[in-house]
Amino acid sequence: MLAVVGAAALVLVAGAPWVLPSAAGGENLKPPENIDVYIIDDNYTLKWSSHGESMGSVTFSAEYRTKDEAKWLKVPECQHTTRTKCEFSLLDTNVYIKTQFRVRAEEGNSTSSWNEVDPFIPFYTAHMSPPEVRLEAEDKAILVHISPPGQDGNVWALEKPSFTYTIRIWQKSSSDKKTINSTYYVEKIPELLPETTYCLEVKAIHPSLKKHSNYSTVQCISTTVANKMPVPGNLQVDAQGKSYVLKWDYIASADVRFRAQWLPGYSKSSSGSRSDKWKPIPTCADVQTTHCVFSQDTVYTGTFFLRVQASEGNHTSFWSEEKFIDSQIYILPPPQSITVTAMSDTLLVYVNCQDSRCDGLNYEIIFWEDTSNTKIMSSSPGSVLRSSSPVTATLHFLSYGCSHKRCADAHTVCILGSFSTIWIITGLGVVFFSVMVLYALRSVWKYLCHVCFPPLKPPRSIDEFFSEPPSKNLVLLTAEEHTERCFIIENTDTVAVEVKHAPEEDLRKYSSQTSQDSGNYSNEEEESVGTESGQAVLSKAPCGGPCSVPSPPGTLEDGTCFLGNEKYLQSPALRTEPALLC
Repeated sequence: MLAVVGAAALVLVAGAPWVLPSAAGGENLKPPENIDVYIIDDNYTLKWSSHGESMGSVTFSAEYRTKDEAKWLKVPECQHTTRTKCEFSLLDTNVYIKTQFRVRAEEGNSTSSWNEVDPFIPFYTAHMSPPEVRLEAEDKAILVHISPPGQDGNVWALEKPSFTYTIRIWQKSSSDKKTINSTYYVEKIPELLPETTYCLEVKAIHPSLKKHSNYSTVQCISTTVANKMPVPGNLQVDAQGKSYVLKWDYIASADVRFRAQWLPGYSKSSSGSRSDKWKPIPTCADVQTTHCVFSQDTVYTGTFFLRVQASEGNHTSFWSEEKFIDSQIYILPPPQSITVTAMSDTLLVYVNCQDSRCDGLNYEIIFWEDTSNTKIMSSSPGSVLRSSSPVTATLHFLSYGCSHKRCADAHTVCILGSFSTIWIITGLGVVFFSVMVLYALRSVWKYLCHVCFPPLKPPRSIDEFFSEPPSKNLVLLTAEEHTERCFIIENTDTVAVEVKHAPEEDLRKYSSQTSQDSGNYSNEEEESVGTESGQAVLSKAPCGGPCSVPSPPGTLEDGTCFLGNEKYLQSPALRTEPALLC
């Protein structure tokens, strides 16, 4: 009995060293270190490192939580794993909010503390996987079908239209590589050689996020034998009214027929097959010419693609290169307002269009002088045109994607060139200065004429005292003047006047009876005397003598004597002194 108890005690004592170290190791178990999360599309890879001495029996577990959830959730693929990494997907989480992970070490019933990583947003830290590529060969072209990164995932679900793709292609027998950039999921690489092997690789690029994937696995394919029917080329589209005109190049015989199809623009931006999405154009389904006309109502999308195929009997060519069409380029609203301002030799052309379709348009302005056929072109949103003559401006509208093709015509504006404000002010100044100079010259001329050539007519202050016409008041100066005898009238009844033509030195005879002036005067021989003696003017001097001789009695108070041809003289001055009648 004692032996059994002792054996049992020995076993317990011997087993104690195996149990106790386990308990002691749990207390000293260290958490994982250097935790890293690597994301490609929707695939997560969680990595960490652990201490080497405890790797034998230690396992690891991971949990995560998002900003919207306070509770930690277990990562199913990362529970009690013995590796130092685990791979998983979180398709149900929001990749645009912060997410946080933590990892701990476990050994038996013991666990270490959690080691948490800093929160991050998966969308910004995720990497892109290389796109999937599928090739299809023609005789002179290769069709590249591209699947975007994370085809069915959550991270890039909203970013697929933002991807661009870089394709590198080269002949297998050569190292010369050609690079092609594309934004579509199907890209046709034309102008290749028949029966030639080409290799290519593709990578995806996200321009706004500045991210790109690695190149896809290199794939090679050989083009087919040359087809008897060439492919129509150089597709061109123009607009005529409310119709499109589709043209292409082809050396065709009389039996070659053509058909055209169109594809909505959004269809090419979606992955997958599009062979059943191409739609026929009724008026271009079977034509023998290298052009066809169809209504704009046939196409109901803003952007679309066109392609043409040739056929002759049982032979059919491959489809032509797909031509991208933006209807905004070909259907443009005319400008609501065109303003042309003429300033000297400059025309300022303003185009006002409130329609949203006018955004991003470039205007082609053609103008010419109305006397010339030489036309000048200017392309600008707001143009400054130089011309010194009247001009006619015709405005045509171009979009930046129209590539120098006239898309729509506007109205023709005719305007006469006008002087600028500076020229107007200068002209007015010249006119005013000219008027002032003419007025000054006229004033100087009048002054010179007045000084050098005085008028014969007496001044108005003197001429107003004469009642006779100016011709009777002229003083006749002769070599020998006629002398008139004057008598003092003393008798009011009779007055005798004797007029003799005698020399100047003859004495004057006076017949006087009284010195009293009666105030009545008579001159009976006026007419005969006036005829012989001529007409004389009133003089301040005494009759027949110079002005220095004193006036005889009987003259006026101021010494004035009267001519003999005056019949009646009634003056207050004559009533006081005897009058002298000449």
